[in-house]
Amino acid sequence: MTLRKLNRYFFKKKSSLLLLIVPLVVYLFVFFVYPLTYEVYISFFNYSLGSPTKSFVGFGNYVYMFFKDVQFFVSVKNTFIFITLAMLIELVIGFTIALALNKESKSMGLLRSLIIIPTSLTPMAVGMAWKTLYNPDMGAIPYYLNCLGGTNSAPTLNPSTALFALVIVEIWQWTPIVVLLMLAALKSLPLEIYEAGRVDGASIWQSFKYITIPLMRPIIILIAMLRVIDGMKTFDTIWAITGGGPGTATTVMNLRVYDVGIQQLRIGYAAAISNVISLIGLILGGVLIYILYSKKYEM
Repeated sequence: MTLRKLNRYFFKKKSSLLLLIVPLVVYLFVFFVYPLTYEVYISFFNYSLGSPTKSFVGFGNYVYMFFKDVQFFVSVKNTFIFITLAMLIELVIGFTIALALNKESKSMGLLRSLIIIPTSLTPMAVGMAWKTLYNPDMGAIPYYLNCLGGTNSAPTLNPSTALFALVIVEIWQWTPIVVLLMLAALKSLPLEIYEAGRVDGASIWQSFKYITIPLMRPIIILIAMLRVIDGMKTFDTIWAITGGGPGTATTVMNLRVYDVGIQQLRIGYAAAISNVISLIGLILGGVLIYILYSKKYEM
């Protein structure tokens, strides 16, 4: 093959690669780079859809957010309570169910298929279904709570229990994902270590404590990171069930953005809140990644 033919061949190959890359670059620019850049840009303006003009305020929106907007800090508190409770309970329940399903049988295969059903439902559909279950007049949950001696008509109407009622919904829908990830990790654990422990006289509890837990620690931290990041995006289910109420008892950060940007039409300030939410998510993800790769958790 001559040098000219080689050059022509590599030129065609590079052109083909560029043609494959261009759609991805266009997609990233249109749906990620441009919206993110514009969001950062508009956050420095006092811009409302109800006003034809916008005025530059610099960091004014951020100053107002951190020093005057009490509802923003309420939404931050609600978000962290919601994420922390849901994530910890999902890890415990998910790990327990994964251990129970870590067996080979025909029934186990069927259970693994059925357990993923809640995750396949859309958050809005889940929210509407649980809103009916929590309904004070016809909901099954208030009915059985009253039968057990409860005095509250519905958990979602009580500011002290509304957020915990939403945590239950989050756990119900997303624990199956935790179960499947935990189960996949359990299946990949080397059996030789357990056999060696059995030879040395290790009991079932000792094998679990000194072999399973240390080997599973990285995947547990990884799942926690995924659930925290995903929990930061929660909106549909909460909006469908409580709309952020009663009062601000279930107003998470994304609902605060919705209230400011859609209800009040304050686009500039809503963009500033969105930027802070993204920054918080990056910080939390960075902390969990640092923990995951730190020497303390090396096996």
